[in-house]
Amino acid sequence: MPASKPQVAIIGAGVAGLAAAIRAAAAGREVTVIEQASEPGGKLREEQHGAYRFDVGPSLFTWPELVLELDELARGAVPNSPALPPPFAYRQLDRSTHYFWEDGTRLTAWSDSERFAQECADKLEVNASIVANHLAHSTQSFHATRRIFLEQSLHEWNGNSNGKWSAAARFAHRLPWLGTLHSWNRKRLKEPHLVQLFDRYATYNGSDPHRAPSMMHVIPHLEHGHGTFFPENGMIGITRHLHALASALGVEFVFDHTATSIQHQSGHVEGVRAMDSAGHPVFFPAQCVVSNADIWPTYRHLLPTLKAPERILSQERSTSGVIFYWGVRGIRPELHLHNILFSKDYRTEFEAIQQFGHPGEDPTVYIHISSKLKPDDAPADAENWFVMVNVAADPDHVESLVPAIRRAVLAKINRTLGADIEPLIETETHFTPRTIAQRTSSHLGALYGASSNSTLSAFFRHRNRSTKLKGLYFCGGSVHPGGGIPLCLLSARITSELIEQHA
Repeated sequence: MPASKPQVAIIGAGVAGLAAAIRAAAAGREVTVIEQASEPGGKLREEQHGAYRFDVGPSLFTWPELVLELDELARGAVPNSPALPPPFAYRQLDRSTHYFWEDGTRLTAWSDSERFAQECADKLEVNASIVANHLAHSTQSFHATRRIFLEQSLHEWNGNSNGKWSAAARFAHRLPWLGTLHSWNRKRLKEPHLVQLFDRYATYNGSDPHRAPSMMHVIPHLEHGHGTFFPENGMIGITRHLHALASALGVEFVFDHTATSIQHQSGHVEGVRAMDSAGHPVFFPAQCVVSNADIWPTYRHLLPTLKAPERILSQERSTSGVIFYWGVRGIRPELHLHNILFSKDYRTEFEAIQQFGHPGEDPTVYIHISSKLKPDDAPADAENWFVMVNVAADPDHVESLVPAIRRAVLAKINRTLGADIEPLIETETHFTPRTIAQRTSSHLGALYGASSNSTLSAFFRHRNRSTKLKGLYFCGGSVHPGGGIPLCLLSARITSELIEQHA
């Protein structure tokens, strides 16, 4: 008889945990997902406030092929299951973001690179070829490095890696190995609005462009080379689809259960101990345990007797956010799905976040309005505004600053758009680092785990397979390759490949 495949217990039903569950179940494993919340999604969930619906977590959708890949895996494993959901539905957008500055400059970042380059030429009086070449270099850098830095483990040898390094070597002399993202953009672009626009890509993983490595120059490719997309059911549609795929594959979900420890003996994992909502202990035996929890509480709370990687755990946290969810009367035609109102001085803003925990009186404000593309998310003649500013991952301090941050945000909107929004707000709630920490167990409420504010930050992400405990694996935004939906889905793929190699 063939040996039975090991049971897999996954801690956390975030995007990476859901993807890891799909992959493990499609490979024929018995999978249990243990989630402290009453629903899946982790940071990617939704809330309803009166007639307004809000996606409360990540709002940008790129690289949809990573979701389609999971769809294909599930349908290949159980092709005739009536429990399979319809194919994942989404649309490609003709633009990524509407940008605004207080000096009256307004710019639409069209998804088509040539059209965007011409937009920059028309609005900023720069040579379109400079922008086009910058985007082309981003695309070339992305493809030269993706298979090494994003799609495999950086921490253990893979026999298939030679070809990946050869591909990178052909472009290595043109890669931005040294310096910061800001210095790279300033050298190549020069025009201040354009530099600030491309600097913002450091915030994709909660970092400061004046300290983050220039290699983050690869990120613009995802929007302008690959495209920006929108799930037909909103961002929550990603969570629902992945949960449905996993359920169709027979994955068992155990909600309202808080993992309390990863049990191990003689260098092998044995399972997960948890507490149900009534306070009763439960044990889930498993030969493989995948932690989709933040790496900090994984070691501090679930593995307190295991020697922890202190250098990794002590790294600077990424930024967090204060997010206001406003139901706003009226339609603002100048706004689209993604909108950014830039501060006058980006460097001063990030220095204020680092020193004081908040962006000061002139914050950069991000506004996401899903009702622009999904009208039933708000009443007729109204919009659902997800409004976010970057703050430090410092829950107690930031909590006391929320009223001042709210005033600064409203004033910024008024100065930039010429609109007094406050009297138009019908419903309101907000999330802070404390909310994020309580809902997701993210250490200090950081949105992306550790920051990328150093040249070698990619190499200091925690590995995806433990070398101390056989059968212990890690996925999610706090481990390699990083935070955000695409990288979380890639972490699940890497982890699943390692399980197949080592289980």
